[in-house]
Amino acid sequence: MKFGRTSIVNFLSQVVMSFSGFFGTVVLTRILGREQYGGYVVVMSVLAWATIAGNLGISTAVRKRVSEETEGNYVVAGFLSQSFLYVLVAVFLLTIRPHLNSYMGFEGTRFLIALLAARLLFNLVNGVLDGQHLVHISSVLRPIQMTSQTIVQVALVVSGFGLAGAFAGYFVGTIVAVTIGLYFASVRLKSPSKTAFHRLRTYAQFSWFASIQTQTFLSMDTIILAFFVTNSVIGGYKAAWNLVTIFAMFSTSIRRTLFPEISKLASQEGSNAEVSRLLREGLTYSGLFIIPGITGSAILGDVVLSIYGEGFAAGYYILLILGVAQLLYGYQSQFVNVIDGVNRPDITFRINALFVLLNFLLNIILTPQFGWYGAAFSTTVSAGIGALLGFYYARSVTNITIPFSEIGRQVAAAGLMTVVVLPGRLLIGRSLVGVVVLSGIGAGVYFISLLLLSEKFRSTVQHNLPFPISGLEQ
Repeated sequence: MKFGRTSIVNFLSQVVMSFSGFFGTVVLTRILGREQYGGYVVVMSVLAWATIAGNLGISTAVRKRVSEETEGNYVVAGFLSQSFLYVLVAVFLLTIRPHLNSYMGFEGTRFLIALLAARLLFNLVNGVLDGQHLVHISSVLRPIQMTSQTIVQVALVVSGFGLAGAFAGYFVGTIVAVTIGLYFASVRLKSPSKTAFHRLRTYAQFSWFASIQTQTFLSMDTIILAFFVTNSVIGGYKAAWNLVTIFAMFSTSIRRTLFPEISKLASQEGSNAEVSRLLREGLTYSGLFIIPGITGSAILGDVVLSIYGEGFAAGYYILLILGVAQLLYGYQSQFVNVIDGVNRPDITFRINALFVLLNFLLNIILTPQFGWYGAAFSTTVSAGIGALLGFYYARSVTNITIPFSEIGRQVAAAGLMTVVVLPGRLLIGRSLVGVVVLSGIGAGVYFISLLLLSEKFRSTVQHNLPFPISGLEQ
């Protein structure tokens, strides 16, 4: 895989981020409790939707236009456009403050507006770095943000600052990451032309809906749940979401790494074969960690969830359902990534619109009847149909070869892992130390099995290691 090393850097960065986030979440849930942590989750969900309104596809458009290596100062044009939208959204949030505070359950609007400014700037800086083919730099910003956030949050929450400390930690961590990102970004401080604004708008007018689609997948269920269940239930649901998100890290890394390359290729003549090859690579490795993650969760998930605190293990079946959702969504994202990369955001808009509509309808129908199971099922069904839509429309822009054999080998390796780990789980019961040991053994069995089963995987590992390993050569 040509861009494997960049993907690995991205992935390892997300591993660091995930462990930092996991540690921080455990501290928050244990000190704040499910009720207060649920309130924190609700504010973060509202922040995510406010970010969409304050961005409207600007960061995505900047990433796309900068990656094309065309003339135009898209960085400054993007910053000015972003600043204007932020002011509009901030004024709107202040206007509806009483109703917003009532929904969130406390006086949180002032925190929300401050966090919004930091998050919008962070997204824009990431878009600039990705567009400048500095994915290896932008990849480390998120773990830097998360690690800084966790340190400050833990210090303040333990000191008795409660939710205010949790929000302050998020803000400080984000600003630290933004500062580092700006150091590496190339910015020409000159006035952008009208053409730069126009080209950003022509892409953003379709791509903005991609943010809604992504956020619908990540938090529509949480938003709907907030109307029907307590913050305690939401806290348990989100804990399962946080854990299952770890499985999707490598899929996200592949997608982020490939986009600038696909975008650059798409601006050249006769690039369809290479674009098709990159899509096949993305599909091949999208489930590399999600597939064993689902099987591992089925065996060990209840004990892992109990780390968050009392009552969180009740989300065991939610964890499994959402794991399948992440697998399907990972494949969907690879299809959409190619469609965006070849400059067809209009097609992506159709996919995203159908996904959002279906997800919303399923949530409002099933969540009141079945609670968090209805929400999880709605998310999974939407991801499955979204993957089918992505496949259908991606065929119109490039040739598609689904790597069924490689995906099958990943499933087989996960099956062998299950054969080894399941007896161990029956022996150790609910021992946390035993589960940690079994997780390491399971990961080792999975990757050794995959190396034995897949010639392509062996070749990919050898190609991306800085030194040769005897036995991996073809």
